[in-house]
Amino acid sequence: MSSRRTMILIAAIAVGVLAAFLVFNYVQGAEDRAQGDAQRVDVFVVREPVPRGTSGTAAQEQNLIERDQIPRDFLPPTAITNLDQIDGKVSLNNLAPNQVLVDGMFVDPADAQVGFSELLEDDRVAITVSVDQIRGVAGLLVPGDEVNLMVTNPTEPEGATGDGEGEGPIVVDPIILPRLAQDARYLFQAVRILAVGTQSAPQPGENLTEGADGEAVEEEVVVGDTGLITFSVPATAAQFIASVPAGQLYLSLVPEDYEPTPLPPLDITADELPGEVGNQLTPYGPDGEAD
Repeated sequence: MSSRRTMILIAAIAVGVLAAFLVFNYVQGAEDRAQGDAQRVDVFVVREPVPRGTSGTAAQEQNLIERDQIPRDFLPPTAITNLDQIDGKVSLNNLAPNQVLVDGMFVDPADAQVGFSELLEDDRVAITVSVDQIRGVAGLLVPGDEVNLMVTNPTEPEGATGDGEGEGPIVVDPIILPRLAQDARYLFQAVRILAVGTQSAPQPGENLTEGADGEAVEEEVVVGDTGLITFSVPATAAQFIASVPAGQLYLSLVPEDYEPTPLPPLDITADELPGEVGNQLTPYGPDGEAD
């Protein structure tokens, strides 16, 4: 009986060892399957902001690009696997930290020359107007802003006599004098500014700098006072803008969420002005601007 019990005990131990081995292999296989797609692979990553036009050699020497690892699932198909691929090339755009280096980020110097026309969409043209500080929102406009374009025309009341020169001074009957000295009508609304002076709107990543915490942050675009405003508009809209005589354009800045709404011409001979009418009074309605 003793030997029989011993044999049973040995068999039980063997079965237990076998079961433990099988469970271990199963668990290990499950982990391998679960981590198969998460296997980490070598890539090259932008560590510091790389300005547009930086040579691949300079980016390496200044340690702007370093080797790192990412899960295989996130490996871009065109990831650069050897830094020899960017030798003799320059960065096409500003590169922000943590970007994985892929083919096309560095190009031959001849291909990196970007013309101003590349800032325009396929159906747009650039047209420039000149406005003074009063008509140009006090020089506060920056590339990327949107403005409404108004056309102003001096009003000439009926009953005026004389021309101010050979036919004597202009005399106006005060009874029929118009309330408004000039008529302002909307030419276009929400017109995008492409450039102010020679400063154009930055493209994504172009104005990135390193913040205090080492992360990339966008610099605020600051443009000095200038009266030259360049718009990006369809060609037909450019015809209208070019048809307005110099000095008759008036710009008004609109917010980012502005929604263009049809605005009819003013009645310049109206007997009452908005501040004299009970349903208007203020620019924001009879109750004023909401707090």
